[in-house]
Amino acid sequence: MKLTKTLILLVFSIYLYSCKSTDLPKAETLGEENSSFSYIPLDPLPISTVMGNSCKPCDPGKPIPFKSLLNSFPDQTVRLSIAKIEADGSVSYGSAVKANASGETYEVTLDYINVDVTRIPFFYRKKQVNRPSSGDSSDGKSKDIKKTIYEVAPNVRFPQEHYGNSEGVMHSLNSKIKKQRDSIKNQLEVNGGNWEEKVVPVYIGVGLRVVARVTTLESGVNLSGLGVIASEAKAGRLKGSLSVQTLGITGKTVASSLPLPSEINETTIQNAILAIGTIKAQLYSNPTEAGSGNDANENKDIVITPRVVGIYKPFKGGQDVVNSIISELANDRVLWYRPCKKQPLYPTSCTSSSQN
Repeated sequence: MKLTKTLILLVFSIYLYSCKSTDLPKAETLGEENSSFSYIPLDPLPISTVMGNSCKPCDPGKPIPFKSLLNSFPDQTVRLSIAKIEADGSVSYGSAVKANASGETYEVTLDYINVDVTRIPFFYRKKQVNRPSSGDSSDGKSKDIKKTIYEVAPNVRFPQEHYGNSEGVMHSLNSKIKKQRDSIKNQLEVNGGNWEEKVVPVYIGVGLRVVARVTTLESGVNLSGLGVIASEAKAGRLKGSLSVQTLGITGKTVASSLPLPSEINETTIQNAILAIGTIKAQLYSNPTEAGSGNDANENKDIVITPRVVGIYKPFKGGQDVVNSIISELANDRVLWYRPCKKQPLYPTSCTSSSQN
C-alpha cells in the first residue's frame, strides 16, 4: 500500500512538471547576474572642470584658488576587475577567478587610480518582453517565454546638479534642472513608462592600468591576479596579450618608462609592473597640470589631466546598459567640481570653468 502511494505521488509530480516547466520564466544567465553591481574600467574620457562647492567668492583679477590637481583627488585605489568576453561580443563583469572551460576569453584589468567621484543621473527601467523559446514544448509547438531586460534611455541624460557659489544661485539652478528632468521624464512616459532616476557613480582622476586579455587552453585556469596569470601562461594553460596604459598621465618620463609587451609571460608582466611602479613614483615629484600655462619646459617629465577612468554600475543590466552609459558620457562631458584652497573672502564673487 505504501509503495502504491509513493508511485502515485511520483507520477503526479512528473505530470505537473511536464505541464508547467515549459511555462516558467527563463532564469538570468551567469553573465547577466555577474554584470550587475560592479566596477567597470573605461578608456579615458574628457571632462569639464568647474569650481566646487568649497570654493570661496573670488576676485576676477586673481587666479582661481584651486587645490593642486593631485590633492584634489581624495581617494587612491587599486582595483582588479575580471570581464568575460562572450562569443557574441558581449561582456560580463563579475568576481569569477577561475575559467569554466577551454576556449573562454577574459580581460583582467589592474587599475591604480587617484580619483574623486561625481554623480551622474540616468533614466533606467526594467521590463518584461516575450522571446522565442530555445526549444519546443512537450506538445511540439514553440512557445514564447518572458524575459526581463534592463535598459538606459538612449540619448537622454539628466542634467547634473550645479552647486554654485551662493545659496540663491544654487537654488535657482537646481530648480531649473528639476523642471528639465520632469519634462524629459514626461516625454519618455509617452513611449512607455516605468522609468526611474538612477545615479551612476563616475570616477574622475588619473592613474595607471595593466590589461591582460587571455584565452584559456583548458578548464580551471586561475585568473585571480597578474602574477597568477604569468604562472598559468608559463604552464601553457592560456595565451593572450598584455597592455600598459596611463590614464590622464603623459610626459617624458612616461614615454621612456612604458614597456612594449608583445605577449603574456612572466617577463612581460614583471616589466609592466615595474613600469607602473616607476611612473607612480614620479607622479608626485613635480607634475605639471595640463592647461596651466606653464610651458617653459617643452619636455615636461609628468603632465597630468583629469579624465573619466571608470564607473560603478549599481543596478542590473548587461553590456547594452554599459554601452548606453558610456555613449552618454562620451557625448556630453562630465562636470567635475574641483575643490579650492582655503582663501580669504574677496569683495566680489565670480564663477569660472575650464575644459580638459
